[in-house]
Amino acid sequence: MGSGGKGGGSKKQTVGYRYYWDIQAGLGRGPVDEIVAISADKKTVFAGTAGQISENTSVYIDKPNLFGGDDTGGEGGIRGTLDISMGEQNQVPTERLRKLLTGLVPGFRGLVTTLFSGMVSSYAASPKPWSYRVRRTVKGWDGATWYPEKALIKLSNMESQLDDEDSLTPEQINNIRTIHAMNAAHILVECATNRDWGRKLTLADLDLVSYQVAADTLYKEGFGLCLRYNRQTSLDNFVQQILDHIGAVQYGDLSTGKLVLKLLRDDYRIDDLPLFTYDNGIIDVQDDDSTSADAAPNELVVTWHCPVTHADGEVKAQNLGAIQSVGLISSSVEYMGIPTHKLATQVAQRDLEAGSSGLTRLVLDFDRRGGVLSPASVFRIHLPDRNIDRMVLRVGSIEERDDGRLKIKAVQDVFGLPATSYSSGDQGSTWVPPDATAQPITDSQAFEVPYVLLAGELSAADLDYLHAASSYLSVMAAKPNNMAISYLLQTQSEGLDWQTVGENDWTPSGILRQAVNALDTVLSIESNFIPPVGSAVWLGDELVRVDAVNETEKTLMVGRGCGDTLPVHHNGGTVLRFLSQGLEGSAQEYLETENLNWRLLTKTSTETLKTDYAQVSTLMFTGRQSRPYLPARIMMNDQLYPITVTKANEYVLSWAHRDRVLQQDRLIDCLMADIGPEPETQYHLTLTPQGAAEPSWQIEVTDNHMTLPYTTDTTSKKAEAHYLQLWVERQGRRSLATFTTLLPVGLIVTEPELPEEPIEPEVTDV
Repeated sequence: MGSGGKGGGSKKQTVGYRYYWDIQAGLGRGPVDEIVAISADKKTVFAGTAGQISENTSVYIDKPNLFGGDDTGGEGGIRGTLDISMGEQNQVPTERLRKLLTGLVPGFRGLVTTLFSGMVSSYAASPKPWSYRVRRTVKGWDGATWYPEKALIKLSNMESQLDDEDSLTPEQINNIRTIHAMNAAHILVECATNRDWGRKLTLADLDLVSYQVAADTLYKEGFGLCLRYNRQTSLDNFVQQILDHIGAVQYGDLSTGKLVLKLLRDDYRIDDLPLFTYDNGIIDVQDDDSTSADAAPNELVVTWHCPVTHADGEVKAQNLGAIQSVGLISSSVEYMGIPTHKLATQVAQRDLEAGSSGLTRLVLDFDRRGGVLSPASVFRIHLPDRNIDRMVLRVGSIEERDDGRLKIKAVQDVFGLPATSYSSGDQGSTWVPPDATAQPITDSQAFEVPYVLLAGELSAADLDYLHAASSYLSVMAAKPNNMAISYLLQTQSEGLDWQTVGENDWTPSGILRQAVNALDTVLSIESNFIPPVGSAVWLGDELVRVDAVNETEKTLMVGRGCGDTLPVHHNGGTVLRFLSQGLEGSAQEYLETENLNWRLLTKTSTETLKTDYAQVSTLMFTGRQSRPYLPARIMMNDQLYPITVTKANEYVLSWAHRDRVLQQDRLIDCLMADIGPEPETQYHLTLTPQGAAEPSWQIEVTDNHMTLPYTTDTTSKKAEAHYLQLWVERQGRRSLATFTTLLPVGLIVTEPELPEEPIEPEVTDV
């Protein structure tokens, strides 16, 4: 780019550059139904007409002035060819991609990709981020699409202002304003049956009649969702989000073994419901707890997301009578899968009425006649002793007691999805709101972060800057119920007040189903989370590395005793905590020997746990990150990590060096060969008689083996069993772990003192 000069001639002057890039982008799993539009910097790069980009194709984008062109203050525009590959199973790389990547180029099957070649900007060398709007309802299923005729629910947004609307054709505008939402029943079916990222069930494992009935109802209501599952949360959490959006429950039918979906709707005649009294099933009403409408929210703010404008919106529902009575009590909730203002308004009304109705909750004991009820089913009760002539309840949970009774928790059923406008009167509804009460966290664990995990979180410069006494706190917790969103971590140092140091996410966890010995590498576990290979896992207080996952057998193959931990025996029931999603905790720096109190406060969509209900625990810091590692591959003769040593002619202890700094964030297990050692490392060995407090022999060495001065070939009455201990010291700091084993009965062999040589008398001639 240039400008004219003065005088009779013209001299070009460079004032900037146009930038031409080849950019390949991966959008997600494919194939998808359609790419609707592409934008950058809130400007339309491409807008398609209905069905235009529904298969592999190329489009030419000619918008050189999109960001202001070459004028002063402008940043050019976009001009070039965009190749679009939808991710079909027979997809092959384009010719342009072959030339660009060279060599053996994959077809990127199962992945939606684009390749742009051309101008991306002027003056500024960095291209602006692109945003793609994608539709998927019937393509990309694992096999044939289930019930395809009801999978797509078409909605629209004709009110919101579009960017660059003046430059679009009526056909493009209509396509952009049309919303292709997916039937939530179909989302749940795909979550259950997808063999790649879902639960790997088959259609035979589902009660398809219940799912089809739900799909028909949602299709009639126009209740479609636009929601992306990016696997940053567990599949269970994603499924629960869908159920919360649509007001539904999903459960396993004990009589058929199949998964059932039931919408909570006003879809029954009261007179047709089963009636229970003390004469035909009810044994006892154990609890009668009516919620207070005065303390319930009388204003609900729902946040939703518009796929047309790619912006969040809010709607409010209010109970004006309750506001006038007790004042404004507002609450908020996010339903980011709801794509229209109208649908968000209906859901806000649904949730508000359910939360402000003073619902009666009962816990009833039934005899076996209560077995006709299932989760979310509706029934009537007649309890004259409680002045209840007729009340409609919906089942929340069913539990079988030891004596054969059925304990059924139920809630008064008074609310359904409003079809038109909000009414706080008696509409007769069947929707039961999820219990959003913040529950205390009962499954949690705190630890001082070891160097191997800290090295994965900090930069090299920050690691070099670490003081030896610096310590960091990490916390792992499992959610107490499905309504728990996150938790607040609060800490208290000695003499100071409690302070909130972070809002953290839940750590996936599991249970060890069978006991394992110190060197067992196959763990039989129970968990809904699948850890990625190579990730770190806490097995109790031992750090292990995931080497392989067998989802069918529910087993993990692991490397034991990583970092500064020692491989030990673990009983069945030991908790595993998976760290693949990162460390949760506090970024604050603490000092060695500091005692820190900590507690966790559960957060739901409506409240945070009161501090009085949170369990308080204490952690003392030890400067763990700067302590040298215990050596690995510890072997006595031919026994690895023995608990007791087999009798032998001699006792040779050997080990493999470890170097904390050299290993950095690599999860090196306890059986790998030498690494290091770290400079100035000294190995300490002691022999202590069984029952004694002080060692009878000790030595410091720098090598990686030692023949012990110990014999079991003796009949001496002084012979006794001895404990052998091995640990590491470096610059006055001792390793966190100490290896201990028991030697057979024997004696410590000491070098005998040599007798003094006799002095010969000196003879002198006289």
